[in-house]
Amino acid sequence: MTLKEYTYMKVIAHRGYSGKYPENTMLAFKKAEKAGCDEIELDVQLTKDKVLVIIHDETIDRVSDGSGFVRDYTFKELQRFNINKKFGDKYGFNAIPCFEEYLSWVKTKQITTNIELKSGNYYYEDLEEKVIKLIREYGMESRVMFSSFNHVSLIRCKQLIPEISCGVLTLKNGLGNAGYFASKYHFECYHPDIRGVTDETIQNCKDYGIKINVWTVNNEEGLEKLYDWGCDGVITNYPKLCKNWLALKENK
Repeated sequence: MTLKEYTYMKVIAHRGYSGKYPENTMLAFKKAEKAGCDEIELDVQLTKDKVLVIIHDETIDRVSDGSGFVRDYTFKELQRFNINKKFGDKYGFNAIPCFEEYLSWVKTKQITTNIELKSGNYYYEDLEEKVIKLIREYGMESRVMFSSFNHVSLIRCKQLIPEISCGVLTLKNGLGNAGYFASKYHFECYHPDIRGVTDETIQNCKDYGIKINVWTVNNEEGLEKLYDWGCDGVITNYPKLCKNWLALKENK
């Protein structure tokens, strides 16, 4: 049984073009935009001096030549670390970008942004307020959405700026009755791990008018599943691969 009802599926670059370039760096974001992605997904946290920075983990150990918690460094101190651990010297020096640097760049581009609020393991004080303040300063209200594993953060965002869409992130076990849950709290999207998605999940979201953006899909088998389900978006480390695959699919 196919659940597909439409053909267009948005390609969302997971931490930028993270399959080929250092994740959550300006290089990865620029390469994703050039690859033709529809949207960039990124992660925001706060430094010791309350600067919004873009990095996934609460520590810098996995991606950089340093160690320690993001929240224990000032933004200036973080700038000395190279976010290039996976790629060695291949791409030179890449600093942790601040969220404002990203907004300054993306405001002139024809893409949208999925902002993941990293408040699941450590709840940063006023994270939502600070992110929204910058979005308003750059006039980006109509070109962003929020997502988070901490659904309390999404509730807070809806209180502060209800016109911005929110996506409920879940791990591989997913969330039962996800469409109802999202609709009950006025969230527009559900963002599950592909390993936990079933026909029932998709149908439940469709029944409640909830959009479905699935992560992290990096191969044709996964893309075929999402396409047949009629998902709204694919969150991927390889935006070029997904764009090419979709183009071929639509032209058959």
